[in-house]
Amino acid sequence: MNLLLIDDHALFREGVTLLLSKLSPGIVIHEADSVEAAVDECRGTSFRMALLDLHLAATSGLETLDTFRCRITDVPVVVLSGDQDPQLIRASIARSAVGFVPKSYTSDMMIAALQFILAGGIYLPACVLEAEGNVAHRPDSPTTEAPNLYSRLSPRQLEVARYLLQGLSNKTIARRLNISEGTIKAHVSSIFQIVGARNRVEAVMIAARGGFAVM
Repeated sequence: MNLLLIDDHALFREGVTLLLSKLSPGIVIHEADSVEAAVDECRGTSFRMALLDLHLAATSGLETLDTFRCRITDVPVVVLSGDQDPQLIRASIARSAVGFVPKSYTSDMMIAALQFILAGGIYLPACVLEAEGNVAHRPDSPTTEAPNLYSRLSPRQLEVARYLLQGLSNKTIARRLNISEGTIKAHVSSIFQIVGARNRVEAVMIAARGGFAVM
């Protein structure tokens, strides 16, 4: 499993790499200190996901995420940030991030979050889920799980939903599943209706609460 860690602080990269290496001996961590370096890494390696710091030397905030996603469209992105502002988290999800892990976490909380992500889950801080009026499903707390509404989907809808939640466009999903883009649009509409979402951001929130595995 190849993971790409994008952060311009060498000490933080070293710490996260150490944590990830403890989680699974099969994980190979590639590092980049800028979006340009990350793009270069992606040209020669297929990555399971990218862990992206929003504040780099050349780019900052959501611009960093936009720049990376514009260049690399098919690698799921989990944002790493010292900011836990719910608006920033929702904006990151709207820009196709598949998770958000605060840098301020303790090592135990960081390990729990990364384990949850590596198991295929969508990790979002409790603050953003609670702000939506629901109790979060968290790997590091004893809260009651929300129902997995995605269990109501058909096998084909589940395939589409997993790609959708990873931030892939309808066109990319259609290409991967070898079906028309119009059919994908119809599936997405049905998925939103079944799980009770109006858009991808809400779909991601619902998946996070229910512990739905996207990878």
